[in-house]
Amino acid sequence: MKPVLVGPQLIQIVGMNWIELPAGKYIVRQGADRISNCQIECQISYRDIVSHAPEGEWAKIAPLRVLSFDIECAGRPGIFPEASVDPVIQIANVVTTYGTSHIPAHSWPRRMIWRQVIEIRVLTCVCVGSSKPFIRNVFTIDTCSQIVGAQVLEHTSQESLLMAWKDFLQQVDPDVMIGYNISNFDLPYLIDRAKACNLDDKFPFLGRITRNKSGVKNTTFASKAFGQRDSRETQIDGRLQLDMLQVMQRDYKLRSYSLNAVSAHFLGEQKEDVHHSIITELHNGTAESRRRLAVYCLKVPPLPSLLHLPLHSYLSPYWFFYTCTNYRMRISPND
Repeated sequence: MKPVLVGPQLIQIVGMNWIELPAGKYIVRQGADRISNCQIECQISYRDIVSHAPEGEWAKIAPLRVLSFDIECAGRPGIFPEASVDPVIQIANVVTTYGTSHIPAHSWPRRMIWRQVIEIRVLTCVCVGSSKPFIRNVFTIDTCSQIVGAQVLEHTSQESLLMAWKDFLQQVDPDVMIGYNISNFDLPYLIDRAKACNLDDKFPFLGRITRNKSGVKNTTFASKAFGQRDSRETQIDGRLQLDMLQVMQRDYKLRSYSLNAVSAHFLGEQKEDVHHSIITELHNGTAESRRRLAVYCLKVPPLPSLLHLPLHSYLSPYWFFYTCTNYRMRISPND
């Protein structure tokens, strides 16, 4: 069994519960000793960690910073986009927080990492909750007319767009990355496209461990209840990934699993209708036509975030089991 699974079991840690680092028991790592881009990084023996059972005040869910995103590609007529050939022309992003804004009355760092003597690593984020997006933007290649309520970020090349989005991701530092079909399309496509643009040594460092490159591998999930499904998995350290398409396919029997159909069924709304066959035409047009495409692209990210609310996707036992290394942490200041 991997150490990352053994440690939490030894000290009674469950998914998403609060843990405490007692004063005098940990070391704050500085300078060259750091291995992450977290604000606070600590080293502590797992024996000294205090795990608070999810009861009473400690049962509250800490706000999680959530990045919902969607990409658009300039494909060729009649051919599904291929990362080796077809560029990513727009990336739309919406950043929100999920969870209660009330947490125990202590001073909580916003994000940190602790490292056990047996190399168990856990990352967390605690910040004040909000019901509305506090970032809404779209990265685009070439000029694009302005959009009310959104920031338009123009770039002159594919390489510039990809690296700017990677820097944006690191600055936002989301706990959760959510989208629709991001597991099998958006995330693998971005990483494969970066490789095609000779950015393989710069772009795919999307997690919180600075030296770990984000990679994609093929996976298979099989069970009697859900059957067998082939998928792709992108390793992004310290960031949970929630693909609402997979949630829908696992938990609901619907006639169609397109985002339009699912959003209409659960939310009573749909994204603006821009057929995939005219995406390249809109991109190759004017600043106004690219604005139309950007408005369409910006319509997608909020929908997966809205879908999880009535469905309680974050509270799914399966999801907690799969992402059981995300904990909320209290650090008692060393004297």
